[in-house]
Amino acid sequence: MIRNWISKSIAYKLTALLSAVIIITFGIVLFLYISLGKEFVYRSSQYQSAMITRTIYDLLQLTGKKGHTVPPKEIIEEIAGASGVDYITLYDNQGRPVVSSRQPVRSVLSSAELSRLKSLSYDSSIMQMSAKTIDYTAPIRLYASCQGCHENRARLGFIRVSSYYSRLYGHTYSTAKKFGILFVTIIILFSAIALSIIDRIVVRPLNKFTGLIHRAEANSFLPRAASGSRDEIGEMESSFNLMLSRITQLMATSVEKERELISAKEELKYKDILMRHSEELEQVNRELEESVKELSTLYNFAQYTVSIVDMNDLLRIITTTISETLNYKECAILLREGTVLRTVAAWGFDDSAKLIGIEFANDEGISGAVASTGQPVLINDTGKETRYLHYKGQKKTEGSFMSLPLKYKDNVIGVLNVSNNIPNSFTKKDMDFLLSIGAQIAVVIENSRLYEKTKELSITDDLTGVFNRRYMRPVLDKEWERSKRYGKPLSVLMMDVDYFKNYNDTFGHLKGDEALVMLSQIFKTNIRGIDTIVRYGGEEFIVILPDTEADGAMAVAEKLRSAVAGTFKQADGSQLTVSIGVVTSPSEDIDSMGELLYAADIALYQAKKKGRNKIMKYESRYLEEDKG
Repeated sequence: MIRNWISKSIAYKLTALLSAVIIITFGIVLFLYISLGKEFVYRSSQYQSAMITRTIYDLLQLTGKKGHTVPPKEIIEEIAGASGVDYITLYDNQGRPVVSSRQPVRSVLSSAELSRLKSLSYDSSIMQMSAKTIDYTAPIRLYASCQGCHENRARLGFIRVSSYYSRLYGHTYSTAKKFGILFVTIIILFSAIALSIIDRIVVRPLNKFTGLIHRAEANSFLPRAASGSRDEIGEMESSFNLMLSRITQLMATSVEKERELISAKEELKYKDILMRHSEELEQVNRELEESVKELSTLYNFAQYTVSIVDMNDLLRIITTTISETLNYKECAILLREGTVLRTVAAWGFDDSAKLIGIEFANDEGISGAVASTGQPVLINDTGKETRYLHYKGQKKTEGSFMSLPLKYKDNVIGVLNVSNNIPNSFTKKDMDFLLSIGAQIAVVIENSRLYEKTKELSITDDLTGVFNRRYMRPVLDKEWERSKRYGKPLSVLMMDVDYFKNYNDTFGHLKGDEALVMLSQIFKTNIRGIDTIVRYGGEEFIVILPDTEADGAMAVAEKLRSAVAGTFKQADGSQLTVSIGVVTSPSEDIDSMGELLYAADIALYQAKKKGRNKIMKYESRYLEEDKG
């Protein structure tokens, strides 16, 4: 109910807010007053009790006689009545009450209180609060005048001064009550005055302004607000007057705009004609730009691919360039290898690596049909085409697909495939453009094949098919530098066919060539993929063994020797064998690649010298024997 009453007017809201702030502030001040008042009373009571205790000490000392001229009970009763404390109690050294100004006498001190009091010095005291009182307790000082009656006692006893809370804090609570009554009166007066002022300076101007807004809603824009104040309400009224003025101006100009609109409609008739011609011209320009772009792409593609001779790099560049330049999702190239089509490059697929090596037979799927007929195929929706094989299940999504033949001198050497995940995304124009690019692709692929074949012939021995001496030099240079840089072992085997001249003279040179071919196959079969076999000249061969220690090299040499010896056995019991020299770097007396080959040659000489069909590992003493 109170909330609904406050929400009716802004004056009530502001008055309630200000009153709440004052109430909270007064509450904090009253709380601090009571808290500080209690602390003040506590400290004052402590000080007063200490003074009363000292006065009792002095009076007890002044009596100075056995039995005391003035009994202690009279002293504490007199002081308790005059000082404003409620009662005073004297305890003996065991914590038992002796005399007290209050009847009945309080009970004995607890063991915890007694233990704590006995640990105090004469100048110390304990101030504590019980259920109803504040108690000040201190040890009774043993004066010289007391020793006549209380000799041999370390402590006479204790004195306790007690005051009730109700009397000590009565003034504080009384004052707080008066302040509370005064505060309620002030809040009532303040709320009435604040409500009146807020109603006059806020509510009334806002009511007038609201009435003006309602009149403006009824399309009455001529009245203005009397903005005489400089506060926020006055600024709001000035802004509203400015808005009304601009609305009036807009209404005045709207008639003129309607007249201009009639004239503009007449002009639009002629503009529509011009617009149609302009759109036709823009369409022609777009087609011309696309043609220029296609020609530019075709030229750049030709310039870029013609400089690449490595087949793998070439295929990767072709697929990536087509996909990125022409905005195709996926691109793949399949080349003829015998009677099958094999996927050799792919780009843009979820896992392009899995497509490499997939093969299609002639007429198998779309790609096989294109390779067989030499005619391009465009599929608008692969989900409706049963011949589409999804690259043997590797492509999961459907969409548009286009397959084009790669022709070189009227021979189909492969197929170019492009695809998008959106159906109907290819046009006949896309096909024609890719066919023109496909002609270039076929040429550069054949050039790359020719380069690879020429390169292979230049470094391969014509007879045996192993690497020749021209290829050995860069490979051995590379392995020698690698061995020196990383401290890796490098071994070389130099092999020579024993009595090969006699074999040629006996069986003829044709059989000799066949024997060399068989030897090469034996060597290649019995070495690792990282090893290199080279025909060094005539019937001499060299095997380069990277990362191979001397013992490992000797094992490889024995493997080759025994394989040859077990293969070439003649009917008369003779056989074709090889002698092998083995050298391993690093070695103390080998400082260059030339010295490494020289050391292998010396070891081979030692193998022949020992009777052939032998393996000899290079030793430095062989070098001295050779020099001798």
